[in-house]
Amino acid sequence: MRQLVLMMGAPGAGKSTFIKEKGLEPYTLSPDTIRVMYQNPVLTKDGVTQITSANDKVVWEFLFRVLEERMKRGDFTIVDATHSTASAINQYKELCQKYRYRCAVVDFSKVPLDILLRQNLERPVYKRVPELQIMKIYERYQQLSVPGWVQVVQPADFDDFIRFKPLDFSKWRKIHHIGDIHGCYDALAEYLKDGLKEDELYIFLGDFLDRGPQNAEVMKLMLEIYNQPNVILIEGNHERYIWSYANGEEIGSKEFKERTLPDLKKAGISKKDLRLFYRRLRVLAYYTYHDKTVLVTHGGLSALPGNLMFISAEQIIDGAGTFDLDIDEIWDRNTGKQFYQIHGHRNLYRLPVSAAIRSFNLEGQVEHGGHLRVVTLTPDGFHPIEIKNNNYLKQEKHIPESLQENKLTVETLLEYMTNHKLIQEKQVAENIYSYNFSRKAFQKAAWDTVNVRARGLFINKKTKEIVNRSYNKFFNITERPETKLARLAETLQFPVSVYTKPNGYLGMLGYDSEAGQLVFSSKSELRGPFAEWFKELFYQTCNDETIKSMEEKLKEGFSFVFEVILPEKDPHIIKYDRDQLILLDVVYRTPAYNKLPFHEVKELGQTFHIPTKELVTTFDSWLDFYSWYKKITSDYSIEEEGYVIEDAKGFMTKLKLPYYLFWKQMRGVKEAMAHKHGRKIDHGRLYTPLHIQFYNWLKTQEMEDIKNASIIQLRDQFYREVGEFSCV
Repeated sequence: MRQLVLMMGAPGAGKSTFIKEKGLEPYTLSPDTIRVMYQNPVLTKDGVTQITSANDKVVWEFLFRVLEERMKRGDFTIVDATHSTASAINQYKELCQKYRYRCAVVDFSKVPLDILLRQNLERPVYKRVPELQIMKIYERYQQLSVPGWVQVVQPADFDDFIRFKPLDFSKWRKIHHIGDIHGCYDALAEYLKDGLKEDELYIFLGDFLDRGPQNAEVMKLMLEIYNQPNVILIEGNHERYIWSYANGEEIGSKEFKERTLPDLKKAGISKKDLRLFYRRLRVLAYYTYHDKTVLVTHGGLSALPGNLMFISAEQIIDGAGTFDLDIDEIWDRNTGKQFYQIHGHRNLYRLPVSAAIRSFNLEGQVEHGGHLRVVTLTPDGFHPIEIKNNNYLKQEKHIPESLQENKLTVETLLEYMTNHKLIQEKQVAENIYSYNFSRKAFQKAAWDTVNVRARGLFINKKTKEIVNRSYNKFFNITERPETKLARLAETLQFPVSVYTKPNGYLGMLGYDSEAGQLVFSSKSELRGPFAEWFKELFYQTCNDETIKSMEEKLKEGFSFVFEVILPEKDPHIIKYDRDQLILLDVVYRTPAYNKLPFHEVKELGQTFHIPTKELVTTFDSWLDFYSWYKKITSDYSIEEEGYVIEDAKGFMTKLKLPYYLFWKQMRGVKEAMAHKHGRKIDHGRLYTPLHIQFYNWLKTQEMEDIKNASIIQLRDQFYREVGEFSCV
């Protein structure tokens, strides 16, 4: 944290040994280390090599540049030098004030001269200092008065000094922990409507301003209460903009400059007010309360370290790990049962206040119309509270009128498709054209509201009829911004249904009114091998009566979307024992994507004697869905491709399972070996024991066998010869 420690003592006093014995070298800056970086030890007139001070100007400039970078982050730092004058100590004062550091010196100045001289001789030759120089430094200490702004610590007291110990807060009747406020005063005022009670403690977890409509009101309240003895203010990441503005520095936030700052100025809140407020902020609160030990930070930590002093203020404020880390679950896994954590800042997965057994998450999206979150602690335990915020800034996305689902026509869609650079138009019959996104769109992930529709779309340009249609392109979880877990937590409408995802290829069955006939298609073709295979299997599967009934349904304006499974002709990753069609969905042949509800698809499947996709499960809340997702994505035992996930409004995403992903990757290894006509591949692909074992087994096989066999055949042979092997 924001603590600077200056070693103070003559050469030979044992400062560096002290640092080494206490394991503090990673936290230490040493001018001697930098001196030998600039120049090798030099030969003296006495015929020995010694570290030279000839470069001390640049050495100290470099040390102070590095020190300032560390102080920007709030890193605990030791400077191992003699610091034998008041001016040598005072050179750190400006930086300490700028970055709100406490400064202490560890006093080795009382080591007797004879010991200094003896210990100097025990050092490596190149580190020895001339005795006369040691004597001069020793004499300076006899006159030194350490500046009053610096705390003096004796070596024997050092361990106790740097140990960050919890305070005992058991005297308070109740402790209130109040989460991110983000300029949403009304919700805060609702919680504090009865005022602050003198026998209760109020800990605010930071991010007081920005994004909300009432920044000035929040800051006025903080300025009224920040000096009260029962108020603790924790520093959040948004408070750095307050400090930058109050000290005349560049403000790194457009939101603060364009919205928050005008609010504060209009309310007459001065830079001096903001400086006073900021100086009251703490990096954390660490306390005991009866039988509990509690760590309160803004960002949340992954564990309780051996000494909080050694964790940078920046990491405590921003949180350990990346922003998308489920820090609550990790805390529970890494800490003992008596330790609790309370934090705000991040909650991408919309976990409840009681996010884990011993970790509380007070980020409630208050600035987006969510909740101000609070957890109170009394002798009988923790109590989560949420206050709905109805006063927030709403943001609306604009969709061009011509692309709005309820106004989209075939003519408009054709115009967009024809002129779109990332859509391929292909004539596939006399008047029928197919529209599919280009390879470039796929490779560059260049998706928009137009080309996501160009997936198995076939239009009769003469009649302006969509004759066949599949799904709009939809994406894997985490593949696109809209399918990141954090976004799904915001946008999924419950209930959410999970369906099986068979491992074949899509076949679409539509109808062309002009020709009065069924339209079989796959990918962008009506006559390609995949479309022909689909057509062949369809007529093998369905009798005349079924076909007639399906045709009548198709004439109503639908396409049937099938999964086509052909284990011999088109093997994928998952093993099937026979050819089969699986009815996935019945889609309207309209420009706007729409389809029949699943229960009607199921009924049609039963009527036509065709199996349908299966409903695996349904979730009524995000938390249930997220818990399932975490479990299923680490389960290698499920030998399926994955699942299709659909919410109550029809939004679709998909999830590929670990077993499938592993063997798909190994199929790539197999194909790479065959393509290169050799056995060398990028070993970066091999990162588990099973990767390595399967690759080593492949190298024992004949190259022609590798080329001609599917990954399913190779996997079966591998298991027969080597035996089952866990992927984890």
